[in-house]
Amino acid sequence: MSRAFLVLDRIQIDNLLDRLFELTGGATVHSLYQHTAYSALGDVAPVLIAVTADSLLAKVFWQEWSATSGIWLESEADEDQVLAHLRSLIHARVEGNTTVFFRFYDPRITALWLMDLPSPERDRLMGPVRLIRLGELQIHQQTGQPPIPYADKPWLWLTTEQLEHLNTARQPSLARQLIEHAQRYFPKHFNSLDPTALQQWAAGCQASAARNGFSAVDEVLRWARFYLVLGTDFPCGPTHSAYRQLLAEPGVAPRQRLDNLNRALTHQLLTDKDFAR
Repeated sequence: MSRAFLVLDRIQIDNLLDRLFELTGGATVHSLYQHTAYSALGDVAPVLIAVTADSLLAKVFWQEWSATSGIWLESEADEDQVLAHLRSLIHARVEGNTTVFFRFYDPRITALWLMDLPSPERDRLMGPVRLIRLGELQIHQQTGQPPIPYADKPWLWLTTEQLEHLNTARQPSLARQLIEHAQRYFPKHFNSLDPTALQQWAAGCQASAARNGFSAVDEVLRWARFYLVLGTDFPCGPTHSAYRQLLAEPGVAPRQRLDNLNRALTHQLLTDKDFAR
């Protein structure tokens, strides 16, 4: 018997757990980060919840959340198998063997990721999920596949081309946020740029972040500091070797890499200031 589930983005939906309680009366909600290396980030973790087609939760999902904040799944497997497979998709490896968070539950990314793949590859990625509903668009699995369990080292691999393709789903809104962020915190660098130049800068910053394994909105906004202060060739410039070493350090989560880069840049700026006195 097929069951339906929602994967919902806690970052995109304000007070999500409170709303789910109001809509369902206390149905079980599973954090996709629980029992993973990212369990400490539970406050921003995507969640899985069972849903029925005629429920109030289903109505709110299609009216408010389905465009940008979650996906509808159907499976004949039990809930534990679906949950196990989805947990294995929360991160991926990209060029340079860097680990990145993967927002497969953003419906715009889901469509770009799965629609054009050959059926055998798509079936493997979907695991026990037999159907994904994205509004009127439906993504079907042709053959049933077993779940792939979560591991600290991701099994999922995304090429640079795939990553840049997936990032097109959010480029317009992210570009706007990047420009507003830069104008607010670094105004002297942007007063002389016309709208076209601002868009080019934002696109370059997004592409640079993606090539180095950062695609979440907050990650790209933090990357903007390095891209602005250290130049658009960061981290490939001749003076960036220390930063490249930090980016290549094994076993470090993406957000921790950004923390390490930020400390290194702050130290460099303070040191340069002392030498300039």
